[in-house]
Amino acid sequence: MSDFVLENKLKEIDIITDKIILNINNKYKTLKNNIIDSNYKLLYYLYYTNTLERPKRIYIQRKMLVEVKLLDYYYYKLYSYQEISKDKYISISKKYITITKLIYGWIKSESRVK
Repeated sequence: MSDFVLENKLKEIDIITDKIILNINNKYKTLKNNIIDSNYKLLYYLYYTNTLERPKRIYIQRKMLVEVKLLDYYYYKLYSYQEISKDKYISISKKYITITKLIYGWIKSESRVK
């Protein structure tokens, strides 16, 4: 595995998501697809960001924050539809909070570099 903490967290949450999504009713198929797509977008943005110059990098990092917030909302909807338990929702939500903090720290460190 990589030494990059954010990459490891995103891969970990992707594995957890696959396990959770398998048990969701198919009538929420669009929600399931949105969750899967957003997880892959986060990984894509992570790898893509490292190839950019600083101003564009910060823009993509902020897009990553939007994706994380959307993912948290999608899981909240699944919880409100009673498709996942409160414990699963809280657990996954804590992981997204950690990812959000890591991205904010990354943005802050990028802003300091001149």
